[in-house]
Amino acid sequence: MKQKRILTAALAAVLTLSLSVPALAAEAPTALPISAETPTYELVQRGENFPVRVWGTAVELGDMSLTLENSNDSDSYQKVVVNVGEDTLILDAVTGEAKTFDDLRAGEAIYAWVGPEMTDSLPPISTARVILCSIPADFGAPNYAEVETVTQTEDGVDVYMNNDVVLHLTGDTEYLVAPGWEKETVSAADIVPGTRLLSWYSVTTMSLPAQASPSKVMVFPSDYDGWVSTNGLEVTINGETLALEGTSAAKVENGRLMVPVRAVAEALGCEVAWEPYTNQVSVTSDGVELYHFAIGADQAVKGDVTVGLVASAEAVDGVTFMALDDLIVLHSLKLSTGWAG
Repeated sequence: MKQKRILTAALAAVLTLSLSVPALAAEAPTALPISAETPTYELVQRGENFPVRVWGTAVELGDMSLTLENSNDSDSYQKVVVNVGEDTLILDAVTGEAKTFDDLRAGEAIYAWVGPEMTDSLPPISTARVILCSIPADFGAPNYAEVETVTQTEDGVDVYMNNDVVLHLTGDTEYLVAPGWEKETVSAADIVPGTRLLSWYSVTTMSLPAQASPSKVMVFPSDYDGWVSTNGLEVTINGETLALEGTSAAKVENGRLMVPVRAVAEALGCEVAWEPYTNQVSVTSDGVELYHFAIGADQAVKGDVTVGLVASAEAVDGVTFMALDDLIVLHSLKLSTGWAG
């Protein structure tokens, strides 16, 4: 029930948002373990929030949309309109088999992960990322969530999800490939922070966080371009710890972890160039610019979007530093935090 209350509260919070709210505007402070010797800092994951789960009876089917009679324990609304977009996956809740909108039936139970943007109309309207249908009576529908951390174990991996559940994946776990992904098979090796999983389990422990051993999981590709974690002044990109020493050592200023732009960018396979006449730094990938900024400025340009920085970029002894928070946004990284086993 705790998970249900959390998700319901999250949905109520986004009911006031318009569909036009930019994803880059969202900020969620994240507490990180920091050693006693390291000055305190805060990292924030800015970007698209995870979709919100809604469920209920499909009381009306429209043109690529359905109206659910809300079964959440919230009094803020009675119905929600779920739009089905081009990227919406409709899946059989038992087998994980791909379905189409024509397979949905009025009167059946539906689980959907929508938004997070929703209109402030009544009923609220949002677009689904995943829809589960063909749910038998008294069947525990699988859960869709995003990976926060992955810990190797003797039996496989323990995966801490953003719904506060630790999944114990072993050699007995069946792995399914999400429909539309070019991979033919997947395994535990494909699961990293930022990966999304649809997990089938019927029992969770009463611990905090809850723990479960899924019979099978469906693996979805990550929406991020990589992932990052920290331990004090140590920064890890995609599982590899950066060599930050001497003038390139990470540091804490005004509560922000400042790291060398070049070290992070090159760890992600990017190239960094500096124009001395304009004091502008450009970061490219395969010859295509990802973003640029001027040293001392409080904003950067990513594509056609101007991104406000939480701390101005600075150059010290020939090394350009930027807040790790800002590099997380500019490189579309997943900030891996939470349960460590």
